[in-house]
Amino acid sequence: MDTAAPIALWAAAALGAAFVALGVAAAVAPERASRSYGILATTPETRAWAAAAAWRDIAAGAAVIAVACTSPAPTAGLVVFALAVIPLGDMVILARHGVRAPRPFLPHAAGFAAACAVAAVLIAV
Repeated sequence: MDTAAPIALWAAAALGAAFVALGVAAAVAPERASRSYGILATTPETRAWAAAAAWRDIAAGAAVIAVACTSPAPTAGLVVFALAVIPLGDMVILARHGVRAPRPFLPHAAGFAAACAVAAVLIAV
């Protein structure tokens, strides 16, 4: 039996758990989490947006965990790759709204890179 697929599936589950953890942290403290993502959640509207993004991250992470636990590696890889659109979209939102400092892009870029790397390995095994 090839050992790469189970290891890659564990990596996908860990990635999903990281997204869930980030989402929970943002749901508990949206103002603090939003600052690290480059958005100031200082109004009811922006706090609501931050909370919605938190729940989106929880759901996406849970989906990755579920697919990693129940699907063949290539299927899980396609799902993880599809969900990599989320941090990519977050970076587009920051850029379109005038954020120019690199720091707010870093968590999104890291999430995008990690998701793409895990997805590529899952699809390849």
